[in-house]
Amino acid sequence: MLLVGGLAELGLGVSIAADVNRSAGLFPGRVVATASRDRVTADVIYTGPDGVTRTETFEHHKARMVHKGGRVHIRVWPDERRAEFDEGDKHTGAIVIGSVLTLLGAGAIVLVLLWHHGVRMEKSRARFHLWWCWLVSFWR
Repeated sequence: MLLVGGLAELGLGVSIAADVNRSAGLFPGRVVATASRDRVTADVIYTGPDGVTRTETFEHHKARMVHKGGRVHIRVWPDERRAEFDEGDKHTGAIVIGSVLTLLGAGAIVLVLLWHHGVRMEKSRARFHLWWCWLVSFWR
């Protein structure tokens, strides 16, 4: 279960990173208008990679950070005719969590296979107990 969840999370992080790397980069924008508190949208004027100045309406989740006259960064995908607010590196957390879950799942599978084939962990358990006692002795 951990292995499958870890691989799914890792795949999600890699796909987000690939999507971010496909973009043309960050472009500075200025907020021209914002909607009411019910609808979280902002009209932003920015100059795209082709040098054309555009005004677009963006939905966002940055309630108090986006205000009229404020500066924002816009990430643009010209091939897909898509643009959105830059939310920073949101893929690194997914990649790290996916990697950790994958390693934990793979380690658990290895331990279950070793246990199933009759490999007993008596010596390593004793070594772990000695190491743990040694470590705890420093905190007394």
